[in-house]
Amino acid sequence: MVINYSNKVRIIPEKSDKNEYSPSFMEWGIINKENFKDIYDVPIKRWDPLSTTTITTDEFGLEKKKERYYGHYAYLSPIRGQRPKGFEAIEKNSSLQKRSKKYWKDYKDVFMAITEGTPLNGDMDNDHDDCYTLIITEDEKRKQNPFSDSPSKIEKISEKCKALTLINRYPSMARVIDPEIDVYIEKNLPPHLKLARGINLVTISRNFYPSLCLDLVPDDVLTGIFLSMKEAILYCILEAIERDYYDIPVNPFFNIGSKVGGSQPRIHGQVYIDLNGDGHGSRLESHLQAFKQMGKDCHLCKTTHGDTDRIILKTKFWTFYTTGSPIRNYHIRFHANEHIRRFTQLKINQMEDLAKSMKLIFKALDDIEIDENRNILFNCCPYGYDANFHMFGDIIPHEVIGGAEMADDMRVARKLPHKAATEIRESIEKDLSTN
Repeated sequence: MVINYSNKVRIIPEKSDKNEYSPSFMEWGIINKENFKDIYDVPIKRWDPLSTTTITTDEFGLEKKKERYYGHYAYLSPIRGQRPKGFEAIEKNSSLQKRSKKYWKDYKDVFMAITEGTPLNGDMDNDHDDCYTLIITEDEKRKQNPFSDSPSKIEKISEKCKALTLINRYPSMARVIDPEIDVYIEKNLPPHLKLARGINLVTISRNFYPSLCLDLVPDDVLTGIFLSMKEAILYCILEAIERDYYDIPVNPFFNIGSKVGGSQPRIHGQVYIDLNGDGHGSRLESHLQAFKQMGKDCHLCKTTHGDTDRIILKTKFWTFYTTGSPIRNYHIRFHANEHIRRFTQLKINQMEDLAKSMKLIFKALDDIEIDENRNILFNCCPYGYDANFHMFGDIIPHEVIGGAEMADDMRVARKLPHKAATEIRESIEKDLSTN
């Protein structure tokens, strides 16, 4: 029960089943009567007033119920600071040790409790924090509802499973909010702030494989990660639409290494599903406008990528190339050869080919000693947008950047893209010739 008086809120916890775990504030994006204390701890989405523009046109078929923006925004979520860190000890070891299967054989990480169904301390008799989780998909099989507010007790995942998708326990957005508390938050937050709403997903391999050695991950496991991620996104979008959410940006990505945002060494992907319905970032706006101007002449469908001298790898389903305007040195861009708009439109054969190609390219980057910390981004058309778009991805190695590059959307690169492509191609050819 929520009692409001003198502009303050008093929470009277309701009795819960003692066999159920009661989440702490914002765990798995849950805000309820038992864990809510103060509006100043809620996750916030805030648009930067100096770099945000109101969307005033009818472009892309956006709903007209809300005011929309594009520009720079930030998610402010204190619970993100509670994420467990698992990379520190690994990064101190040599690359030779990290590539040893023996080194990884008995490695224990935070996800092991979920996959093995046993807390890391081995005590199942008491309800520890790591005894519970929210699983959305096991491989492609749907499990708990994406809007569930009841974490389930962990059980051992079948060895036949390749990958599973979870609700992120330490999210940037609120996923499930008690209706009364929701009203209170909206009423009492300052007008320039808004509660960040959305779903944060994490897709992990069933067995432990190191993200810093992507080529050691079996093809079927990496494909399984893509498949589980795809089905989880579709499940979330279906349930979100049922709850009257619309115009939904979806961002799948991988953070590989602590220098690019990775906190855990097990190979895993993530998805941010923004349910605020208030627009999108300036980078996505640029992509949307560029594809709109192209019309039927899609650049990715027609370009030769510098008369092929920037192409790194071309398969039946994918093209990988060094972009002519790199965000970082050795920035690689890739796209499906089929004109599709979203990650969730990928078919099994495209995902299998993507897994093999990605491993090949990451091994080539390792061999020419490019920083092992890398982001993989999938740029997709948001759900609900009536926009021409060709889904494409970016592989971006970590680099320290300077003030000029922070001041604008630009990069001063030292490596010519066609020369970077030559180095990577030669590394791939060398690797293929020795295997």
